[in-house]
Amino acid sequence: MPLYEEPSVQGGSQMPRSASEAALAATNPFNIPADEEIFRFREEERARKEQQKITAQTTGVAEKTTFASQMQATATPDARTLLRELRPPKGPKPTATLATSSIGTLDRRKEKENMSDFIAKKREIFLLQMSLDTKRAEIKKLEERARQREEALKKSEQMLEEDALRFDAFLKENDEKVQEAIKRAETEAKAKQDKVLEIKRLNTATAALRSELNKYEEQLEDCRRYKEFLDSITPPEWFEQQAAKLQRRKDALVAEWQAQCDALRQRREAGMAAKVQAESDYANARTQQQAERAERAIKESLALLKEIMKEREPPPPNLDFQMDPDDEEMYFQEPAQLLSVYKQLEESNLFYIQNAQETEEALEELRQKLRDTKARMDAEALALQGQVSSLQAAIVAAREKARRLKDRTLENEGAFTLSIGNTGGGSGAGVSGQPGGGGGGAGAGTPVNLKQLGDKVREVYVRCGFDADASISTLQMLTNIEMKLEEYLSMVEAMPADYVDSSEKSREKERRKVARDEKLSAQHREHEARMARALERAAAPVFKKTGKPLMFRSAPPQRKKVVQADDRNDEEAELEAYLAQDMI
Repeated sequence: MPLYEEPSVQGGSQMPRSASEAALAATNPFNIPADEEIFRFREEERARKEQQKITAQTTGVAEKTTFASQMQATATPDARTLLRELRPPKGPKPTATLATSSIGTLDRRKEKENMSDFIAKKREIFLLQMSLDTKRAEIKKLEERARQREEALKKSEQMLEEDALRFDAFLKENDEKVQEAIKRAETEAKAKQDKVLEIKRLNTATAALRSELNKYEEQLEDCRRYKEFLDSITPPEWFEQQAAKLQRRKDALVAEWQAQCDALRQRREAGMAAKVQAESDYANARTQQQAERAERAIKESLALLKEIMKEREPPPPNLDFQMDPDDEEMYFQEPAQLLSVYKQLEESNLFYIQNAQETEEALEELRQKLRDTKARMDAEALALQGQVSSLQAAIVAAREKARRLKDRTLENEGAFTLSIGNTGGGSGAGVSGQPGGGGGGAGAGTPVNLKQLGDKVREVYVRCGFDADASISTLQMLTNIEMKLEEYLSMVEAMPADYVDSSEKSREKERRKVARDEKLSAQHREHEARMARALERAAAPVFKKTGKPLMFRSAPPQRKKVVQADDRNDEEAELEAYLAQDMI
């Protein structure tokens, strides 16, 4: 193989390449590979991973490694392969002879070398040296990492040993504590059992004391009830004596307190007097001995006065206390006293029992009277209710009857007014002979109104024996009159029939006579009125007609008169006729 090749022309540019350059380019990691090589590397990497996956599927579980173990490995497979390649062979070193070396030297000299081959070789040497340095550094790094891992493993083993020792010590200590806890628990259980027995004994004693206390309380309650009963039958004078005794005791306490206060006050006054006397003696002393004696007396009086001043006044006694019921003296000291009181109470109770029986008998009589009175009042109330119901029905019927009478009275009033007008008109025509005379007769007539009818009803109401009352209406007066009339009719029914017939005939004669007289007087008044109107017309000036006389008017058509059937009974017709006569 030649050392160099002739440059070939590709695409108009010359690119000299040799075998060494190609090998250097293949092993140089700093050269950027071509695109097709990159794709080829990717395909190879993918195929290698597929092969590893297939191998991992067929490998046993014990032979598989995890990702963590792979990352923690000290040397990768590539590193191991590189180390094996760089490791020198273990066989004997070959010995080169002088002839062979000289032959090689001569051959090299014969070869023609150029600058590019030299640079390529130098470059290849440099790259190999750099690769070796890199691999040596990687080897050192891996060895350092392996050493660190070994040291870490040693430290871990040492820590595990220390932990095992500490765990053994902990177990031993725990066993000792368990034994101590068991002993303490046994001791406490025994003490607890003793306490429980003591508690049971104390509870038994407490229950016995409570039962005894309850018994004493029941006895005390009985004694208090007996005492209350005895106090209730004790004479009041005894309580007054006890109150007086208590008051004397309080007075004695007050007197004792007053005496103590007076004694303290006297001691203070005596001390002050002694001090004043000693001071006056000291002031009047003429010799040294007298002055010394007075000075000692002053000191003694001051000391005595200080002691007296230190004494406090006794507090006032508490007067709000009451006599202790247990120490209070009872009125009953002998059974005879109680028996005498019982006898008096029995006599008074018998008297009260007799009074109570008499009171009960009187109360029973009153109750019987009350029941009888109540029954009688109930019967009367029922009867009155029946009467009220019947009266209400009668009132309703009377009101209906009064309403019908009122309507018919109004009709009769209109008919009566019309009849009076017609009568006056006929009389005027007979006197004057003119058709206009009827107008004067109508004007002279006085029509009957409701006021006149009410006045007439009031007059009849007073004649029936009732009091005149302006607050009562006409309808109420008619109702009262009707009730009075019914009362009279009931009285008439009780009278003999002959007497009633004779009385009715006499009253009928009187009524007809009165009606005749009234009718004559009415005709006389009407005649006088017609005469007065005729005189007025005669005295009036003559009115002469001028102009064409009026034509005679035809007679008005005759209308058929409808006669209405009168369904009134004789009694109502008679009453209506009587009222019409009274109004005339």
